Amino acid sequence: MSLERKLRRKQAHKAKKDANKALATKVALFGNLPNKCLTCEQPFDKLNREQVMSWNVVVRQQEEKVHLYCPDCWDNAQQIVKDYMEEKDAVLP
Repeated sequence: MSLERKLRRKQAHKAKKDANKALATKVALFGNLPNKCLTCEQPFDKLNREQVMSWNVVVRQQEEKVHLYCPDCWDNAQQIVKDYMEEKDAVLP
């Protein structure tokens, strides 16, 4: 077996191991998924496929926090950010 092949296989193994660690960390944080919207406190049903597909999850790995937002609150927040950016761009020359 060539030295180059050994190095490639070792690098691939290390990359796979690192990816598995990262995935395990993220899955563990999903255990902290709240059962209501952070903003309006609308209840979230983890077994409801429609809610699972439409609600937004924000994971802050550094702080180990998981935030959950219903579609209405998420859209409102996105609109506020968009308006702010447009206003900011209008003020700057």
